[in-house]
Amino acid sequence: MRKKFLKAFLATLTASAMFLPANFSSAEIMNYDGVGEYIMSDFETPDVAKQRAKLYAERNAQEKAGVYIKSYSRSSNFELVDDEIVTMTNGILKVLNVDYKIVPIEHGGIMYRATVLASIDTDKVNEWINQGVGERESLVEINRELQRQLDEQEKLIAELKIKAEKSKDPSADEKLQQEFANADKAFLSNIKLEEGNRLVLLNVDWSYELAVKNWTEAIELNPNNFLAYEARGYYYLYYTQDYPASLDDFNQAINLRPSIADNYFYRGTCYLNLSDIELAKADFERAISLNPQMSGAYGELAYIYTKSDPLKAIEYADRALEFNDRNWRAYYSRGLALYTMHNYAEALVDAKSALEWGCGDAYQLIGDCYGMLGNRDEAEKYWELAKDPPAFG
Repeated sequence: MRKKFLKAFLATLTASAMFLPANFSSAEIMNYDGVGEYIMSDFETPDVAKQRAKLYAERNAQEKAGVYIKSYSRSSNFELVDDEIVTMTNGILKVLNVDYKIVPIEHGGIMYRATVLASIDTDKVNEWINQGVGERESLVEINRELQRQLDEQEKLIAELKIKAEKSKDPSADEKLQQEFANADKAFLSNIKLEEGNRLVLLNVDWSYELAVKNWTEAIELNPNNFLAYEARGYYYLYYTQDYPASLDDFNQAINLRPSIADNYFYRGTCYLNLSDIELAKADFERAISLNPQMSGAYGELAYIYTKSDPLKAIEYADRALEFNDRNWRAYYSRGLALYTMHNYAEALVDAKSALEWGCGDAYQLIGDCYGMLGNRDEAEKYWELAKDPPAFG
């Protein structure tokens, strides 16, 4: 049942989650080529050099696609900011073919030239735009951090190449070789991470399982790749409901990056689903301390207090709705709290709002409210729907 309401629930995780319309008249498949070049040092392997050339080629194709998407979105009265365009093209660009050539250069060096043919489906542009604002912002932040890491790794490789050129001591070569090997592993780890992220955004039937494989390989290459733990933990949490596995990943992510509010929220959600209420409460409170506008965390705290302290539940729900008036968890929790306090009419209003924004559990609460208000026919109707709630679109 949780899978049916996943999209609606994702919208509650951040402060804002407005769904914005996109009116693309018809789907198109746009093809782009891109060329990237990389000069390999004596300390690098051909496979890694080819991957670096391919990355540059993909970036070249993405730049071309970004120009089109910016114009395309404007024609649909939807202005995308540059960071969104970069994130979108990076996520939904589908590489169709890669061709490699070895180009000899002066002084006996080797340069790899990669030429990619890639496509973008405008249906995917539409899907990306129609995500909640908060979810798009989260994707932009993830992509920004990934690109920052790739830029740092590129600078490191450039520095190592200079060091290698200046080195006159053969005894230092072994150390340089290890430094290059470590840098290559970190680079390949982020390539695997990026491939996994792209598979999810392309959203084909087999994409999630393959995405997990990529994220796992990213972690094996670099056990400190916190973005890979976060991506895999999110998948385990919301797609397979493997809460222990998700908990392990978010524990690692928090150890590596303890200042990210979302990770405490996700870990708290794991604890809540594992019935460890006190640890869940502590994580939601920690998330709020890091991001005082996190509607999702307020909504979960509201749910936790519905029976033990209905007034506190209502207070947290009010805060959640202050930052996101589409947070179904907050409406549902406030409705439960009001029901506990025998305020059935107001509980009914909140239960209907929860249902409007995607809460299947609200059918039961609506039926219970109607039952307590003496409207047996309506109560029976919603109780029947509660047995097998319709899927939300």
